Amino acid sequence: MKHEQKKISKIVDEVLTYFLYHFNAESRIEVFPEQGRYRMRFQFSKLDISDQQYEELKAGLVVKRQPELEDYYWQLTGEIEESNEMMLIGMMCDSIELTRNGDSIQLELVRRT
Repeated sequence: MKHEQKKISKIVDEVLTYFLYHFNAESRIEVFPEQGRYRMRFQFSKLDISDQQYEELKAGLVVKRQPELEDYYWQLTGEIEESNEMMLIGMMCDSIELTRNGDSIQLELVRRT
């Protein structure tokens, strides 16, 4: 992928697909184009997520950004239906903040350009 906007939209698509597929959660998504970066905020509510699922989600997101693999890895993934699919999101982002409050989760991602 050559354009940063396509990468941002792919990240949004992957995160939304993950939460719809695994939890059929209500969602709200905001994307903020900022100087030198994009910030994406996801709010998922009415989640039926166990503590173990939440910990697996957190663990899957804790991956160092790997710019050299970004374009190549997207082509290999397709539509993945396993929990490790969130590792790709971690590889694409510079910072990740995940918080849980009852049956809601907020995920904030930052990707520098």
